[in-house]
Amino acid sequence: MRKWRVEDSSELYNVEGWGIGYFGVNKDGNVTVMPHRDPEKAIAIKDILDELSLKDVSCPVLLRFPEILDERIETISKCFKNASSEYNFSGNYYTVYPVKVNQQRPVVEEIVRYGQKFNIGLEAGSKPELH
Repeated sequence: MRKWRVEDSSELYNVEGWGIGYFGVNKDGNVTVMPHRDPEKAIAIKDILDELSLKDVSCPVLLRFPEILDERIETISKCFKNASSEYNFSGNYYTVYPVKVNQQRPVVEEIVRYGQKFNIGLEAGSKPELH
């Protein structure tokens, strides 16, 4: 039986499949986050949790990476712009974020803030979703 390798963890948890360049596994076997998809700037989530522990913050904690939201907004906007050009689409297009996907205020506020330059809108099925 061979020794377990970091690559085995990455493959087992399919990090490349769901992490789309924002998450990985480092040489120590720890999950890393790369908010700008730059492996040189990867941060081990364990290091973040260790730092929080020194400040008497215990798990569970919720970590947010607004840079990832921002890049995803840019990506979807650029993709539609490119497709519009390629297929000579001259109509109007508005990206709409369905609030029910994630109603957390900081997430919605970041989408509204960064999404302004891309004309991002919000969709809510009911008034309580907006509170």
